[in-house]
Amino acid sequence: MSEFDQALADHRAGRLDEALSGYRRVLDTNPDHADACHLLGLSLHQKGENRLAVELLNRALLLSPRVGNYHNSLGLALHGVGDNEGAIRAFQTCATIEPNNADAFNNLGMVLSTQRRFADAESPLRRALVLRPNYPAAQNNLARILVWSGVYDEAVSLLESACAANDRNPDYWNSLGVALREAGKTEDALVAFERALERAPGLIDAHVNRAHIWLLLGDVDQGWPEHEWRLRRPRFAGRMASRCWTGDDIDGRTCLLWAEQGFGDAIQFVRYASLVAARGARVIVECAEPLADLFENVAGVSGTVRPGEDVSFDVHAALMSLPCILGAGPVGRAYIASSAEVLLKDDARYRIGLVWAGSPGHANDRNRSHPLMSFAPLVNVTGSDTAFYGLQMGDAADEASPPAMRLNRIGQAFRNFSDTAAAIAGLDLVITVDTAVAHLAGAMGKPTWVIIPPNPDWRWGLSADETDWYPSMRLFRQNQEEDRSAVFERMGTALGNALPSAQL
Repeated sequence: MSEFDQALADHRAGRLDEALSGYRRVLDTNPDHADACHLLGLSLHQKGENRLAVELLNRALLLSPRVGNYHNSLGLALHGVGDNEGAIRAFQTCATIEPNNADAFNNLGMVLSTQRRFADAESPLRRALVLRPNYPAAQNNLARILVWSGVYDEAVSLLESACAANDRNPDYWNSLGVALREAGKTEDALVAFERALERAPGLIDAHVNRAHIWLLLGDVDQGWPEHEWRLRRPRFAGRMASRCWTGDDIDGRTCLLWAEQGFGDAIQFVRYASLVAARGARVIVECAEPLADLFENVAGVSGTVRPGEDVSFDVHAALMSLPCILGAGPVGRAYIASSAEVLLKDDARYRIGLVWAGSPGHANDRNRSHPLMSFAPLVNVTGSDTAFYGLQMGDAADEASPPAMRLNRIGQAFRNFSDTAAAIAGLDLVITVDTAVAHLAGAMGKPTWVIIPPNPDWRWGLSADETDWYPSMRLFRQNQEEDRSAVFERMGTALGNALPSAQL
């Protein structure tokens, strides 16, 4: 067996270190051996050494520029170093040279989907499945796009096929669990996540997804400890290396509480700062700039810092870890107060704030955001003594409003959440989609109606129209089988019943 053939055999058998050594020996004696150069680069990519892999693969292409698979391997390495545009070009070149190369189409769709270019990604993934109908990786990648698009039945079917073809792959089972969860099949989703963890006990995403199911079902005893798996992700490694507070005596010490996720999560969990302070700690909260002024006024908070700022502390904890550390429930009382109130200049008897869209980058934004025109049933039950205030920020703030809606658009003038809170303080009711303003209004104890999508976030539970997190909040749920307009019709009826007696 030649040196190259032995290296290739080692490579196919998964003995990457032996393969690397063999390919290098081949190149030592024959520097222009294009296949050895290509496979050495591919092996380096498989070991995570992508920068060196790119150099080797470019060298292979100089030797043999018309070999499609060389371009495919280069695309994988470029994706590994974060050059997604270069990767896309490499996969496209491979597909042009080898139009029947299913791997190239799958990889092209995969990279496009990581850029959230889902419409562009779907076509190459479907092409990959035409070329290779039973292709689990392409089924998995296409299914993820379909879940984002709300095509749950096809996504589940594809993932069931992928799991059947490669039963030992934990990522496919995890993807199946996500698709089932979004389709409303909660118990089946839990089984899929457990299958993933049987195959890969350390799969962080599956642990976090299982935690969300348990929390959705109200099982906090299992849910909160399982949710701590999120902190094992690489981005938290430095932070979690030392001085983590686990609930021990904290009297007389400084505790840094840090916001790890979105604005809404931070607002929801800063409620626990008062419980940490009640144990004798001096509490500092690390949060994004738009939240800083707001959190300065939260009970128990001695001060705030921005991410990356120097701060002296004894121990630290993520805000979302506090229910687990403290063993505490929702602490369902108002805990944020505005230090100011916006003077709302109108003669209305009832003032209602509206938010109709969340961040476009949110994974579930397609389900949770609604066009402003969808709120028309609310206008139909109100009279001249009711004024609406648009608390919406961003591009969606300029959407056309329903005819006859007296809408005062004030959201674009907000500089931070303190400004939003000041406006909420002057309102009688806030009606919003599931976004940060919902948490802010609820935290202030303001009557708040929240539109919940068919695939609810874990914190809202599965069926109740109220929540222990915010006693002043009412949940309006869109059911899986109904049109999106139905929830607004129900809300309009509820508003019509509430307004005459002012019992909002």
